[in-house]
Amino acid sequence: MAKMAVFCYNKRNTHMNFSTPPVRRSSALLSWKIVLFLGVSLAVIAGACIFFFLHSRGIIDHLVKDRLRNEAAIAAMNFTGEELQSIHTQADMQSPEFGALVWRLKDIRARMPQIRFAYIMRRTENPNMLEFVVDADALSSIAELDFNKNGTIDSSEEPGLPGDVYSIVDMPALQSEAFLTPTTDKEITLDQWGHSLSGYAPIYDGNGQAVAVLGLDMMAEDYAAILQSIFSMQAMLLVLLGGILVTFSVMGFVLRNRAEEMNHLDAERRWLLQLILHQVGTPLTIFKWGVESLQEMLPHLPESARAEVQENTLIMEDGVSRLDHVTEVLLAADRIQEGSMQVAEERVSFKSVIDETVAGIQSRLSKRAQQVRVDMPEDVLLHLDRRLLAGVLRELLDNAMVYSPQNGVVSMRVHRHNKLVEVQVSDQGAGISSEDLPRVFERFSRGSNAGKYDPNGTGVGLYIAKGIIERFGGKIAVRSVEGKGTTITFSLPVVQ
Repeated sequence: MAKMAVFCYNKRNTHMNFSTPPVRRSSALLSWKIVLFLGVSLAVIAGACIFFFLHSRGIIDHLVKDRLRNEAAIAAMNFTGEELQSIHTQADMQSPEFGALVWRLKDIRARMPQIRFAYIMRRTENPNMLEFVVDADALSSIAELDFNKNGTIDSSEEPGLPGDVYSIVDMPALQSEAFLTPTTDKEITLDQWGHSLSGYAPIYDGNGQAVAVLGLDMMAEDYAAILQSIFSMQAMLLVLLGGILVTFSVMGFVLRNRAEEMNHLDAERRWLLQLILHQVGTPLTIFKWGVESLQEMLPHLPESARAEVQENTLIMEDGVSRLDHVTEVLLAADRIQEGSMQVAEERVSFKSVIDETVAGIQSRLSKRAQQVRVDMPEDVLLHLDRRLLAGVLRELLDNAMVYSPQNGVVSMRVHRHNKLVEVQVSDQGAGISSEDLPRVFERFSRGSNAGKYDPNGTGVGLYIAKGIIERFGGKIAVRSVEGKGTTITFSLPVVQ
């Protein structure tokens, strides 16, 4: 990587604060892993709530039906088939036997607050029809039957009288099972008395034959209230909301700790870097003075020693230059990471910057027998720091030269698109592997094949270039195929 001297700043420049936030800190807060963790956590919480809600409703439903079936079985034991034989029509309602049956049904209903209706029915010649034998409300007064207190007896409040038929087409449990064993409706049913869930049990005669069935009806709203009494939808939403709050609280705590750790590490890194650069700065200055002194002494040395001293001086000068370059780029990278790079703003002719940059690398191009071809139909004016822009161009051209073969051609195409100028720097060199491509603009990142062409690279040149381009409102991207070459494209806003 070539030396980017433009990233050294002196006090004579007009400065302004480089306020770009640290990239690593922002990417940490927006990490896809955190988003994935939040998504999975919320999904697990929601799934657990839904499972618990449905599971609890299933358990309560089973318990309610089990109790209803047991209550019907116990109630049926209070009746015999023989005492029902004398009840067939409404005329039989005047008999003492009917009154005793009604009284027992009322007593059974009174012991179970959720039961709205209690009754006994028997089979008819029509398999889809049953007939009422007795109803707990059969002898009730009008005031007692007016359940909704509207002054009239609605169809839903009328009792089943002896001989009244009842369709069981939509009542599977009453078609056969209820006459064999205690059972309940599988689902809520609808008839003239409304939506209800019923429990049934057979009534046997002295021969053990089921001659009738006792029914106990629980209204649908009471059934729903029982289902929701343990774990309602509102409770599920509260649990879900609580889970979300806990998840975000935990993630907030984790992110806050992570941010604090990153800030602490950044502070230590900057302190260590500044300490190292400060410690290196003094001996580096001494080496520079020493090299300059040797160069001044060359004309005065004996001819026999002059060639050897000159060769060693050149070697030391190259080493000092490399070390100086590493110091500069590390400082520039640290300023971009910290968000404190200082820049000067001015109106700049883009063509003049390109011409100066290409002229500055002409000697290196000649040594490698390479060319830079510039395609720029028209000049554009930019508002930015001229030296920083030249440094970006120098970095891109140097990389293209280093990774291109001898006699290679580096192309620079400049086109204006409305309010932007787009620049493409292309080579036909080594290229970048697909595995390395996503990290090409990261700090200290170098391609796996970079060491073959430039063993002294630091891996921060493109990182610095990206920070500068984005500082001036532009974008930068890379496209590369290993073994075929690389194209770096960046855009900047032009002066209108």
